[in-house]
Order: sequence, then C-alpha cells, then structure tokens
Amino acid sequence: MFLTPLFGKNGQAVRQAPWRSPDIPEDIRPSVEEMQLQRALTHVPMIYLVAIFNLLAVMILSAHEGVAIVYYAWMGVFAVGCFARMIVWIRRPNDLDSKTCSQQTLRNLSIISVGVIAFLSIWSVFVIAGDKFENQMFIPMSLVFGSTCIAHCLACIKKAAVTVLLVGVIPSAVTMILVGGFDEMIMGWSMITIALLMIRFIIDSYNQIISGLIMRHTIWKQAHSDPLTGLANRRAMMNHLQLAEQSFASDGCGFAVALIDLNHFKQVNDNLGHDVGDHLLVEVASRLNQSRAAEEIVGRLGGDEFLIFMPDVVGHEKAMARATAYLSGFARPAEIAGHILTPSASVGIAVQTLDGNGTEQLLKAADSALYKMKRKGKGMSRLAKPVLRNIA
Repeated sequence: MFLTPLFGKNGQAVRQAPWRSPDIPEDIRPSVEEMQLQRALTHVPMIYLVAIFNLLAVMILSAHEGVAIVYYAWMGVFAVGCFARMIVWIRRPNDLDSKTCSQQTLRNLSIISVGVIAFLSIWSVFVIAGDKFENQMFIPMSLVFGSTCIAHCLACIKKAAVTVLLVGVIPSAVTMILVGGFDEMIMGWSMITIALLMIRFIIDSYNQIISGLIMRHTIWKQAHSDPLTGLANRRAMMNHLQLAEQSFASDGCGFAVALIDLNHFKQVNDNLGHDVGDHLLVEVASRLNQSRAAEEIVGRLGGDEFLIFMPDVVGHEKAMARATAYLSGFARPAEIAGHILTPSASVGIAVQTLDGNGTEQLLKAADSALYKMKRKGKGMSRLAKPVLRNIA
C-alpha cells in the first residue's frame, strides 16, 4: 500500500518502494538540474531567514537566563553573515547560463546548509549535555524547527534535505534520550519520529517531481521521435528547420539539408517481408546516426526517406561531401534475420539561399535533386546488380 507510481522507459506506470527514487535518465538530467537550481534560487532567502530567526531566539533566551555571553556571542556574528548572504542571493541573476556554474551552485548550497546545521547540532548536543540552560528543550526544539524548514526548502535536492534532517535532529534527540529525564526522553523520541516522517515526505515529494519530469519527457519524445528508429520524426525536423530559419534571419548562420531515399527498398518488403524491412530501416538509422557530426540532426520523414539537417554548411560542395559521407557510412553488408543485405541510397541536397529560402522551398529543392539522381540511375538499373540483395 505504500508504493509510489513511477514511469518506466516506455512511459508505462510502474510501482516502487517509497524510500527509493527513480533513476534519472541522462537526457533529462539537465532539466532536473535546472528545476533544482530555480527552486533553490527561490528558497535560499527563506533558509537564511529561518537561520536568523532561530539564532536571535536562542540569543534572547541565553541573555534572559543569564548564560555567559561567551557561549552565544558568535551567534550574532553568524546572524549578520546570514543576512549579508541573503541580500547577495536576492540580488544575484536568476538565469545562470553555465551548466558548471549551476552544478557548483547546487553543490555549494548543499554543503553550506548541511555544514551550518551540523555545527548548530554539535552546539545543541553540548548545551544539552552540559546543562547550560534551565529550559533545555528550547534549543533542540528550535533546531528541529529550523532543520524542518530548511529541509522543506531543499526538498528538490533530496540528499541535502535528508542529510539536514538527520544531522539536525538525530544527535540532539539521542542526547536527550540518553542524558535527560523522562520528559526529555519522550521529547527525544518525538523528535526522531518527526524527522523520519519529514524524510518520508521529502522523498515522496522528490519522487513525484522526478516522475513528472520523466512523464513529460516521455510524452514529448513520443510526439517528436520516430517510434521505429528513434530518430527525430517529421514534426521535430520541421521544428529544427524553422528554428534554423529564424537563426539565419537574425545572425546569418547558413545551413543545408540532405534528403536520403533508400534504393530498391520495396523489393525488400515484397520479397522478404515487412519485418525484415523494418529491421533494415533500424540498421540504416543507426548507421546514419553514427556518421553524424556533433551539431547535425538525423530524422526520418516516413517510409524509407531520411532527412539530415547540416548547420554551418553554406556551399553545395561541402553539403554533398557530408551527404556522401553518410551514404558511405551505411553502405556495407548487414545480416538481418538470416539475410545479408547491402543498403544503398540516393540523395538530394539543398543549401539555404542557394536553393531557396524557407523550409518548404528547401525541401522541394532537395526532393527535386533526389529524383534527378534516381532518374539518372534508372537506365542502368537493369544491367546493374540490385543494391539491396539477398545473398544468403
């Protein structure tokens, strides 16, 4: 009954124990870090406010009970430092461009939060064990309040939030159980119970956030990727081309496209079956993906037709060289369901401004160039051996 619904690789709901969290796929890790950073930037001032409030409350209690100032004077300096850091966080920009900077910010926030709570926890244990206050329950209860608030603010950073609760509550609670009277012992067990319940709440909240991100990513991927090959689908490729057009209009960065169509693919489907044809498409897609440069995008428009987006390509010669490299990359034998097939293809290229402006004009130009190549080779097809051939 205490199972948390998550989403598997195929977007199907699975169930998992509440104390565990889903593995974060690498392709959504940047989204998770961005979410964590934005929430941290929002909640850090609240963390400092909680720390300042608790420090001032303890200082007032210490002065009221006549505790020597040497035991709590440092809290005033600490409170001023927290106030200064809060102002810095409020004034800092909310859009950190660098991924490394974002990761470092999250790491520093976790270290500072755990470090401050650990220091206050040690001091709390010292106060309880040393019997410095008449009302010994105030210090640990104040620490529980502060730890709970900070952990809630850091709920999106699971490890930091859980560590804050463990370090901030457990040492003081155990000390109260071991050295205190009956009232202190009951309060210590209550503190441990509260900490465990809060940890359960934080993990559940974190799991729901990650599950939501995974689900949204799965839905987006299903809408923008080809279900057979995993490549970008027609919608995604059109989006990339439209963004490239906007970029070209603003900064003049040219680009080219290559339209690739497999030769004799219908023969494979007719003679060997659609299952073999599908496996061949998957193999070709994999080989095209292996041949692509870092910024290039390979997509499947449908059937046996593939589209390659090539940024920063401004001439026919370079575009054809890149397209030829793709064709050479997959034109080697492949064993599929006991058949040896050697794929080949025809290609048509189009370069922005040279062959047209806009997605529709470029695709028409590439399609025209593709079928010119197909017609050119059609007269030789009767004499040439088939390029998709079953030689098993």
